[in-house]
Order: sequence, then structure tokens, then C-alpha cells
Amino acid sequence: MGRRFLYATLLLVASLVAVVHYLLYYPRYARVEPGMGDLGEAFTRLYEADGEFRKTVEELRSMVLDPEKPYDRGRALELFNTLLRKLHLPPIPPHLFNYEKSVREKAALVPEGILCRVPRELNLTVVQPLLDVEEGNALEAVYLCSFEHGGGEVVEVTLIFSDEDRPPANSADDLWYDVWRLVAWGRVEDVETFYVVPSDSRVLVRYSGLVLVMGGTLGLREVAPIGSGARAYGESAHLEVVEVAESMDITVYVNTWNHALSLRDCNPGVEKALFTLDEVRVAVGSRMDAENQYSDLAYVSEIVLLPPG
Repeated sequence: MGRRFLYATLLLVASLVAVVHYLLYYPRYARVEPGMGDLGEAFTRLYEADGEFRKTVEELRSMVLDPEKPYDRGRALELFNTLLRKLHLPPIPPHLFNYEKSVREKAALVPEGILCRVPRELNLTVVQPLLDVEEGNALEAVYLCSFEHGGGEVVEVTLIFSDEDRPPANSADDLWYDVWRLVAWGRVEDVETFYVVPSDSRVLVRYSGLVLVMGGTLGLREVAPIGSGARAYGESAHLEVVEVAESMDITVYVNTWNHALSLRDCNPGVEKALFTLDEVRVAVGSRMDAENQYSDLAYVSEIVLLPPG
């Protein structure tokens, strides 16, 4: 009798845990069809035509991006759910709202930016999981910026992906993530940057962070490095990594869903799509230039965080 009671109790507890988990996390993973079609286009339409929507976006952006404005999580949640309602998307529960302030410090003056030149020969191939491409996240453009740093040449490479899907794609969690990026980054495209540092004996590929200086407030926006290390497609990564390439013929693998990168393929069993510089739009420009092209936000300078030499 005692053993049966124990088994029944364990079964009841397991059932309750399953029910609680379902109630807490099902909204995150439930597949959602956007009620207004393309999310980026719907966001732009509402921002231009709906005064309440525009005012809500600007108040939330101010809390997130202005270093002199305090961040009120409760108010931010209220504003975010107002945007979701107008976009015909399900509200985000308080326990799943984990978005934070993005800019906490400001520059006293506009720092001197980098002066871009056309880089010397760089033969770049980007290898992306085919599933990611088919979900609408393909590489669409590359910005190249050669500049002097530490007595030598550095090539800043900025990749533009059409979107970024937080797994599972088209879940409520993925769409909430897209809307937050539209608020906090002013774009749905995913923009990632790394550096190629050539020398006589080797070529370093550095996945290093940088800082963007925002227009108006001079807020200092830290951009995390985008190295993947050994992480694979089901994961995300923002690792600072240095790798060595044999030459300026460089093949970079997109290894994670958030487009973290490596010279090593961490998904060897996954079908791939290959992109060369002949197959995408290529521009001479910096990360700041790319942001000002794709984002609704404005940036006035860029600070490179590479070591001196």
C-alpha cells in the first residue's frame, strides 16, 4: 500500500509539474501567424500612420536607448504589450519579459570614426545552414571597410542577414524577439561584424566587439562579439575569439541561430547554402554605415575595440 501511494504521489507531482510548465512556457513556443503580414512592414506602417503606436515606440526607445532615462521594467512591459496588441500578436507574460536597457553611458564628444577604403583582395565565402536560409534569414549584403590600425591594415567585415529567428521560428517567442529588435535596433535584419587582420606571415580573423555612438544622445551602444566557438545551430553565442586563416581566401561558417561565426563548421551534418561576394550586394562601408542604411536609428560614430597591434 505504501509503495502504491508513493507511486501515485510521484505521478501526481509529475503531472502537476507538466501542467505548470505548460501554462508557463506554452505561450513562448506556440506557433503564431502574424496578423498583419510581414512584421517589419507592419511596424513601419503603424509607426507612420498611428500616432499612439509611434508615441509608444518612442517612449520605449527612450527608456532603452537614452543613458539619461531610467529603465522602468513594469512600464516597459506595458508599452511593449501595447505594441504587440496593435500588431495583432499575443501579449508577453511578465515572467517571460527579460528585455533590458541597451545603452547606459554616453560620450562627452563625438569620437573620431574610422575612414573606410576599398580593401585589398579578400575572397570571402559565407556558409549558412540551408534551414536558416529557407526560414527567410539568408545573407543579403556585405559591407567591407579597410582602415589603418596599430600600424597595419584591418578589414572590418559586416554581414547583413534578412532576419534572425529565435527557435522555434515563427513561435510567439520569435515574434516577440523580432518586435523588440524593431524597437531597440530599428530593424528586423540581423547585422554582424568581424575583423580580418592580414600580415606578412598570417591572417587573423578576430570576432571582437565594438561600440556605436548614437545620434542625439551620444549614447555608447556596446555591440557584442560574434564568435561561435564550438556552439552549433540550436544554440546562440557571442564569444570573443581569434582564429588564424591561411590566406585572404576566407570561408566563414554561420554556426548558430543568431549567426555567430567561425572558420570551423560546427554543423557538419547540416545541409548548407554558400554565398560569395559575387552573389550578394557588396558595399564599401563600416558597421556604422550599415546600421544607418538598415536601421531607423541614427549613429554618428564607431569605436573599434581591437588591440593596438
